Amino acid sequence: MTLLAQLPYSQSITALTVDNLSAGYRGSDFAIADICFDLHIGERVALIGPNGAGKSTLFKALVGMIPHQTGYISLHGEDCRTSHKLFGYVPQQEAIDWSFPVTVEDVVMMGRVRKIGWFKMPNKHDRQIVHHALEQVGMADFIHRQIGQLSGGQRRRVFIARALAQETDVLLLDEPFNGVDVNAEEEILATLTDLQSKGITMLIATHDLTLAQTRFDRVIVLNRRIIADGAPKDVFTPEILRRAYGNRVGIFEHGGQATFFLEDSIV
Repeated sequence: MTLLAQLPYSQSITALTVDNLSAGYRGSDFAIADICFDLHIGERVALIGPNGAGKSTLFKALVGMIPHQTGYISLHGEDCRTSHKLFGYVPQQEAIDWSFPVTVEDVVMMGRVRKIGWFKMPNKHDRQIVHHALEQVGMADFIHRQIGQLSGGQRRRVFIARALAQETDVLLLDEPFNGVDVNAEEEILATLTDLQSKGITMLIATHDLTLAQTRFDRVIVLNRRIIADGAPKDVFTPEILRRAYGNRVGIFEHGGQATFFLEDSIV
């Protein structure tokens, strides 16, 4: 039985609809094209594909950071003109200056900017929401800590809290497991499992095929277009992965369990 089968809400209710989406440019072509999928409330979905497949482009189009040239995005029935702000987006961590002197509270409060308004001060209600978001990810005790003093896993959890502070229930996480150790990875997964139990919907880009195969209820395979979308047992086949990754994919079988790996590392 999967985790989703144990949850108290109906996973048949659609949270996000993406229909015929094309965005970004790669030369004369779109970086992603003809993207169609639905996410249901409480799903935890892995987004996999090779470097340059368009995973970050997809996220940026969903949140309105770049325009989409064709297609339709709807979150909870609202079209993209009003729903961009309803996403909680956690970008790749490499783009962040960790030496910048801000506290954990400051970082999470950044998620309230659209609610507060530019150049306005947060009020008691905003601080309560920030504290609650940190409680949700197990980081409330670090509220006054400098962000640069945290471990990699703790930083990821703070940025998940920043997304939650937007009062969203749909999270887009771009490579949250990249560069963290096994203990931090488990901390992040435990946080995500707890959020999922509360009905938070998540689309998570990852290069870790083992995680995608074993810790998610559904996997979307992307290489500019969607190659496959389904349960891990249906997606993790040699044919599908080689369509996405080319000849980089190999298979190691032991005890009836297949491990898929790429040319430069087992994942």
